[in-house]
Amino acid sequence: MPSSHRVCLLGFSDFERRALALQFRLAAGRTPSYALVATIEEARFLVVDGDAKSAVQRALDSGRLAHCIFVGTSVAPKGALARLRRPIDALSLLRELDAAVIQLQGPAALVPPPAPAPAAAPIVPIAPARITLRPPPRATAASASDGLVDSQLSDLAERFPDRSSSDGANADGKAASVRCDALLVDDSEIALKFLELKLGELGLRSRGVTDSDAALAQLAHHDFNYVFLDVELGPASKLDGLALCRHIKRRSSRPPVIAMVSAHATQTDRVRGSLAGCDAYLGKPLQPNDLLTVVGLRRGR
Repeated sequence: MPSSHRVCLLGFSDFERRALALQFRLAAGRTPSYALVATIEEARFLVVDGDAKSAVQRALDSGRLAHCIFVGTSVAPKGALARLRRPIDALSLLRELDAAVIQLQGPAALVPPPAPAPAAAPIVPIAPARITLRPPPRATAASASDGLVDSQLSDLAERFPDRSSSDGANADGKAASVRCDALLVDDSEIALKFLELKLGELGLRSRGVTDSDAALAQLAHHDFNYVFLDVELGPASKLDGLALCRHIKRRSSRPPVIAMVSAHATQTDRVRGSLAGCDAYLGKPLQPNDLLTVVGLRRGR
């Protein structure tokens, strides 16, 4: 199995380092994948705290600006690979790393190079952060768990109370009185039921619709934390999933986390999703860690 592209963090607070380490672990099953290493020499890419002078100087001294992504409010040095603003958006960082792989190696070279021989000095692992998922209304919050990263859906589901999937909507698209966490848009009723079931195991209520008009009607009357969009919505839908994603991102002052879901999940498809503004791109059939990754992106929204 090919190894991950290696990334070294320069600077950052302990909290930021733990959060980034956790996000990388949650996304370990994606392609390409990335792993944190302790030294610049081991790394293919450097992610630099652009607001920390010592970290910036280390990046300059490395002579590898073309492989550096700077994060912060300061202007990145000329020749850097990319710059992201604070607060850190881990998924945006992953997208920039994906683009870097394509830029430096081409779309056909996304398979990471083999890992180097182990270094003489042991690498100190970065401990993963805890994830706290907000419980549903009127529910009792479950205690935090350090083992969440390696949990399966059934393990995580035990941390949430049972939820009813009978939430409905009025004919005019207004949401029912019971709050829903996720909007599902797919022209397949079977796919909607499957995704509703899996999200229910995570303690999330969801509402499914089969076309873009119905989706827009729901969004006009309800603030969803997540939207899961199939890319191909069929001839009955005015907008496909990519166009609907762009519309939501442009028109929402607080856009939800948007995950594209499609049987077409090549690197080209994923790039199209990123350009449309999606926060995650999930292939079908869905894998347990896919949904865990998306749920972890809410960041208190």
